[in-house]
Amino acid sequence: MDAATHYNQITDAWKVFMGDNFHFGYFETDDIPLSQATDMLIEKMLALSPATPEKNILDVGCGIGNPAFYIHETYNCQITGISTSERGVGIANAASTEKGYQDSVRFKVRDALDNGFPDNQFDIVWVMESSHLMPNKKKLFSECYRVLKKDGVMVLCDLMLMKLLPFHQQLVRNIREFKNYLKLLKAWGGSYVVSPGFYCNGILAAGFNDVKLINISKQTFPTLRWWKKNALEFKQQSPQNTSMKEVDAFIEGTKLVEKNYLDGFAGYGMLKAVKK
Repeated sequence: MDAATHYNQITDAWKVFMGDNFHFGYFETDDIPLSQATDMLIEKMLALSPATPEKNILDVGCGIGNPAFYIHETYNCQITGISTSERGVGIANAASTEKGYQDSVRFKVRDALDNGFPDNQFDIVWVMESSHLMPNKKKLFSECYRVLKKDGVMVLCDLMLMKLLPFHQQLVRNIREFKNYLKLLKAWGGSYVVSPGFYCNGILAAGFNDVKLINISKQTFPTLRWWKKNALEFKQQSPQNTSMKEVDAFIEGTKLVEKNYLDGFAGYGMLKAVKK
């Protein structure tokens, strides 16, 4: 299943489990609420790519628009969000109109690998937890580079592969974990999670400079507990005749990502790169 189909199917359910932010949170302490932590991750990204009213931002993989609204409300800048999910873009545009932001915050159904924007148009390209959905990261980074102005910044955060095994060990693990891989696929759709080194090498090859990587695995890990808790509460409170297939898949997928974190294979990174 491709990302567009997957997100069209799960958007409404994920709003219940995750809230309006379809991304991990940054927990400075374990006891802060999920909504505060997800806003904090936006703030951490903004610290790497300061927004000002005159900045023009491209949000690649915009979800239902909440990070774009947060940035606009805080800095009053122009933002264009793109996603291949028609459902997500529809929700985002409706919310933008309801908030009165439609002249400044717009959302379009476009492919991040061939976005159709002119060269040198944006000051910031914001890639928040969407790059793992794209197998051709080389094309993603080259498109981000192309549409950035000189001295523009790409800022990215996502799940990353933190432990690499020798080939034969990885093959054994792949066979052993195949059923779990199918469960992850059902919960999260197709994912192409790669190492921080893979990201850095690909970004440099696209022409970027001044690449900065920050490991925030520890600060993002509590997100999984919150997502699992929210989904379990929804399951307990819902009518018995409600289909629980998506809920069960989400809970199982969250448990498996949590396990991969604890085993050291999964983690979370944040990157900044500059077009000179």
